[in-house]
Formats: sequence, C-alpha cells, structure tokens
Amino acid sequence: MVQEVSQIVLNKIWKHYAFDSIQVEASGRSGGLLSIWRTDVFSLIMSWKRRHWIATVLRKKVVWSQLSNIARKWPGPICLLGDFNSVCFPKERVRETIDHNSINTFNDFIINASLVDQPLFNDEFTWEGPNGKFSRIDRVLVNAIWANFWHGAILQSGPSDRPDHKPIIWGNKCDWGPKPFRFNNLWLAKHAFLAFCEDKWEGYDVVGWAAFTLSKKLRLLKNDIRVWNFSHKDQDELQLKLCDNEIKSLKTCFQSRDLSDVELASLAELKSIKKRLSIRIESKRRLHSRFLWLKLGDKNSRFFHMVSRIRLQSSYISGLNINDSWVDDPGEVKEHAICFF
Repeated sequence: MVQEVSQIVLNKIWKHYAFDSIQVEASGRSGGLLSIWRTDVFSLIMSWKRRHWIATVLRKKVVWSQLSNIARKWPGPICLLGDFNSVCFPKERVRETIDHNSINTFNDFIINASLVDQPLFNDEFTWEGPNGKFSRIDRVLVNAIWANFWHGAILQSGPSDRPDHKPIIWGNKCDWGPKPFRFNNLWLAKHAFLAFCEDKWEGYDVVGWAAFTLSKKLRLLKNDIRVWNFSHKDQDELQLKLCDNEIKSLKTCFQSRDLSDVELASLAELKSIKKRLSIRIESKRRLHSRFLWLKLGDKNSRFFHMVSRIRLQSSYISGLNINDSWVDDPGEVKEHAICFF
C-alpha cells in the first residue's frame, strides 16, 4: 500500500507543467488524498488538511502575468493604482494571515513589469477591517516614464469615516497663494455679525477720495471679518478634527498592541461623538452645493459632494496658455496675470 505519493510519481502525472501539491497520507486501506495545481496559473494562499479532507485557497497568477506583458510592451507612461489585494512586505498586514507566496508573486510582478511602488507618506495602512485588522493593499505603481513626468508627486491617504478602504491621493502640491475672500450667507443669520460690521466700518479712519476710501475700508473689513469668522464660527469642525486625531491615535496603538477596556470604551465614545458632529456639519453641504431648493435635513452627502466637486472642477484654473505654450507653474502664472492687468 502506497501511503505517500512520491515526487517521481507526481512528475509523471503532470510532466509538462510546473506544479505544487498537498497530500494526506493513507492510513491502512483507507484515506489518502492529493491536491495538485499548476504554479504558473495558481499560487497557494493557505491550506488545511485532516485525515479525511484537504482544503486549499488558491489565487490566480494569470492577471499578474497579463499585466506584466502589457507593461513590457507599452512604450509610454504607465500608472496602475487601486486595491491590489496584495502586499509587498509581511509588516503591511496586521492581525491577518501572512501569505509569503502571494507576497513573492506580487513582488515578482512589480519587478518583471519594471514598475516602482510609490511610498505612502502620512500613514502605514490603507485598509481597516474588523477586529483590529490593518493592511496596505491600496497602492500606486508607475514606470520610469511616468515617474519622470510627475516628478515630485507624493502619495498620501485621506480620511475615512468608517472601517474600510481609505482614499489615496497622489499628486503635486502647488502653492497658488492665499484663497480669495468669499462671503458666507450664514453670517447674516447672526445678529452679532451685522453689529460687528457696523462698528468696524464706523471706526475706520481713512482719508482720501471716495473710491479710494471705499476700497480701503472694504479691504480692512475683509480682514476683520476673517478674524471674526475664525473666532465665532461653529466649533463643530474643530471638535471633529480633534475627535479624528484621538481616534487615529488609538487606532495607531491598536496596530501594534491590543487596547485596554478603558481605551476600547473611549474609542466607542469618540466614534459616537464623531457621528453626531458629522450629522450637524452635513447641513452645511447643502450651502456649498448651492442647491438651495433642497430641504435642510435631506441626507445625501454623496450628491452634495459631487455637485461641489463639479463646481470646483469647472471653475479651477490649473494653468494658462501663454504664447501658444501651456504653463502650469504657479509662479509663472501669477507673474503673467500681474503683467496682463
């Protein structure tokens, strides 16, 4: 009775393919199981076996091979980004099963495709799961041409309201100077604001002709309104930011150790406070979207954000066409605008 299938016998079964296998030895006249798969098509994630059964979890490797072939043939810039569901190092998974075969396969794909993994600057993980699981499965892979074209770009993760994937932001930081002053209609609902403006306006001592006096007073009032708004605006945004920082601090500790009962209770309370603050702040999204026909309390944050983003994209000036040449450097754009006017 053959209790274990030797490698020689396995080579005769699949002599034309590279393969791997898991088997359960026979016990007397019963038992004996064999699971075999092609390593050029599948990679083993994990496996379990007992006397009467074998369970294997396999991942297809074809997708990495196809992407690698496309990357090698494409002569231009390449950028692959999103949820790869794979990591490059074991430390990029916390409280999860570490699959070294999957890690090696993913790293081989990056090397074979001549891609570079962009480092994440402001965080260690991009995904948070239940029971304190963390991993960095969202990444940006680029080739040398793309990296040279977007020289200086950095990868950061954005905030996330719930345990799931964090948004990743990859790009250059351009300093376009101070933001323009914008009047907020919510200020008019506060009686103290009108009294503040009247007192400030009467207190300005400006001498000159009428147009100059009006321009100077408006400029002074604008600066005073900014100071007033900063000191009198609702504290919800500030409290929400502080709450986010405390939650992030506890989650950072959770990545390296288990939290105590007191810390877990504090984390639950902070999440409850954050939810209440988010509901109050949500009413302001309606004003930013400028869809005033919607009733206050309509909960459709995704719609409000979408409309605000569309308005921002339609009015955003990323550069200028100067002398039949596109210029997107902030310094050059500012200089040309000043010379033009």
